[in-house]
Amino acid sequence: MKATLTAEQIEIERTAREIAAKGRQEARVCLEREWTPTAAESSLLEDFSVLGLPEAAGGVGTGMVEVAVALEALGRTLVPTQLVAQLAAVQVAAAAGIDVRPAVEGGERWTLAVDEPGVVGCDELDVTIAGDAVRGTKTMVPCGGGATDAVVVVGRDAVALVRGATVEPGPSIDPTRPFGDVVLDATPNAAGDLGDGLARAYVIAAADLCGAAAGALDLGVSYARDRKQFGQPIGSFQGVAFQLADAQTQVSEAWNLCLYAAWALDVADPDAARVAHQAKSAAARAALFAAERTVQVHGGIGITMEADPHLYLRRALSGDAWLGPGRWHDRRAGALRIAATEAAVA
Repeated sequence: MKATLTAEQIEIERTAREIAAKGRQEARVCLEREWTPTAAESSLLEDFSVLGLPEAAGGVGTGMVEVAVALEALGRTLVPTQLVAQLAAVQVAAAAGIDVRPAVEGGERWTLAVDEPGVVGCDELDVTIAGDAVRGTKTMVPCGGGATDAVVVVGRDAVALVRGATVEPGPSIDPTRPFGDVVLDATPNAAGDLGDGLARAYVIAAADLCGAAAGALDLGVSYARDRKQFGQPIGSFQGVAFQLADAQTQVSEAWNLCLYAAWALDVADPDAARVAHQAKSAAARAALFAAERTVQVHGGIGITMEADPHLYLRRALSGDAWLGPGRWHDRRAGALRIAATEAAVA
């Protein structure tokens, strides 16, 4: 079966690409100064935060496929936006039964707090609800948009909305996606069960990485067409063409898997959690590989600050680390596959 995007999904992609047209230039502003929102940041958050939510929750009745399509398009040019964190926070909160209308309708800025210092992946999280308060420290919390409300994953199976959470910015390898730490000791304003919220966040992160992978590949291909050696484009040389072809294969496979994971969540497929892990891992690998190949294709200038390939490498490295590195997602996907096989045999 060959899946194709609907007319509505194609229009979402087209709109996002128009918004992202100057993304790389805006990314460079963040590199040379500090994180700076684009001129379209407000409209991005207002118009795209509603994706992936039913109308009853303040959305427009679309699913995770629409979310993935929009974020992949924005990720191609590394648009500096807090939308990825906002969408992830909203999806995790909505899955927990928390009212997300203040974020999607009221203009509030939410961020997602999952990762913890010294913890690989999302197992054995130490932040807990002790008595009436959420206590502990979260790290790698996206903080570019000045969000003051944090959707916090607590332990293995709970979510809490903490208003007024202060995220302290820290050094980030990717200035277009700054991260910080938040120390929690507050009464949650709402709480619920985790459900499939984290799987949704993984797909959101995967879609952003797939966009970065595709953007890095586009940059490499464009350079290979324009740069000439010995009177012909370097893309005609096997040593260049094969690297880009290998990157194309990985990028295409990762994006197909990401779309499948988004669809699996939309239809509540029993395998959705496992596929979400696989999508996050595959997207990170593709983004890293494509960015590295693009650096290689650019040659000596590819490792300089003046060239753009390192911007994609920065996004790939930070995106891989956020919400668990690829190797952790591979292990979780394997564990879920084994569990499902054993259950089927029993």
